[in-house]
Amino acid sequence: MVLRGCGECLVCGLKFVVRAGVGLEQECAHSFDCPNCFSPLTVKVKLGAPPTAWYEFLENCRVAEEDSPDLTVVNLHPSMAFSLEDYHSPQAFPSLDFFDLVDAAMRVPAGTRHLDVSLHFELPETKALWALVKSVMSLHSNGDPAGVLPKQIARYSEKRREYLKEFRCSTTFKCITSFFDDALHPAIGNLRRPLRGLVRDLRAIQGQAVADFENYYRAELESDNFARYSALFDDYFSNFDQFRQLLAYARVGRDDVDELIVGAKRFNDVKLYYGQAYETLTSAYVTLACLNNINHGRSFDTFAAMSLTKYIKDLNKAQKSAPFSAAPVLAAFTKWEDSALRNGSHHAAIARDGERVKYRSGGTGAEREMPYSRYLHMCNGITIACAALMLVELQEFSTIKT
Repeated sequence: MVLRGCGECLVCGLKFVVRAGVGLEQECAHSFDCPNCFSPLTVKVKLGAPPTAWYEFLENCRVAEEDSPDLTVVNLHPSMAFSLEDYHSPQAFPSLDFFDLVDAAMRVPAGTRHLDVSLHFELPETKALWALVKSVMSLHSNGDPAGVLPKQIARYSEKRREYLKEFRCSTTFKCITSFFDDALHPAIGNLRRPLRGLVRDLRAIQGQAVADFENYYRAELESDNFARYSALFDDYFSNFDQFRQLLAYARVGRDDVDELIVGAKRFNDVKLYYGQAYETLTSAYVTLACLNNINHGRSFDTFAAMSLTKYIKDLNKAQKSAPFSAAPVLAAFTKWEDSALRNGSHHAAIARDGERVKYRSGGTGAEREMPYSRYLHMCNGITIACAALMLVELQEFSTIKT
């Protein structure tokens, strides 16, 4: 469904037509540049009982009467970016492109309510579900002092059953895992399954070494890792309206995003995100490095050329993946590493210039740039890597596992 409306920029007076795809969230904010003066404009799509939907015109714009057939068109979609030709086309239907993109990755579980084919790929009301998952993670981490964790898990399960009648969830682990698996499949499974397979193989042949690492993980890593993951995903889903426009590409393994135009651009809200995700992932590389040690027949804390203490405290973040770079299952988590982008994002040496993101890499301070769509793609990819590693840690080594 495409929702059409006419607005007026309050800065320059330009009238424009906005065409937005209606997604699976109760509301979705779109911030975009005025086609004339490039001031930031924000509209929000709100859903009522199907098929009711309407616009709220918020930042620097207001509703206007469509009094000319030649008004500039701005296309927006919660789950898709646009080609240059389609961004201002009155005939663009990105939902059709979306279905072509994700068709091979769709899954149709029993009990799904058939409101939209996209239900078989996207997770309905992701942001509302995240609020419940975040609460479950926080309550578990804090020891559930008020005894309300089972109640929150039940609320999550009830929410999922609105679209998946057979869904059941009674544990913290199932709550967390079902959310991330369904929101980020198939890419998250493509990382998670091989790593779990490696852990199982290591348990069979190096059982004591794996048990020693599990004890170390619970004592030294679990709390800090879990806190970093929780903070990262909270920021990600707080800005889900931005990231979701390119998320399908990362999920299905498509990398051809550089020529795409992103409709919604609220860059100040996401410009520090990649740096945070990079720090979260590289901090968690200690799990992969220790598994690599075990895979080479050593104890988990014995590296080929350094101690575990040196690896954690002294090794530069850009070198954290070096010990396991030759192990394909482990090195797969490094695909989205870009230390230069991390330096720009982490230190706020980054800015948007139209459809480009410009940043300074550190070191010589040389300026680099990439398409805005590529920046969001990188953010999505590294988030999926963090989520996949977290789920393996939870299931194989943590106190949460069941």
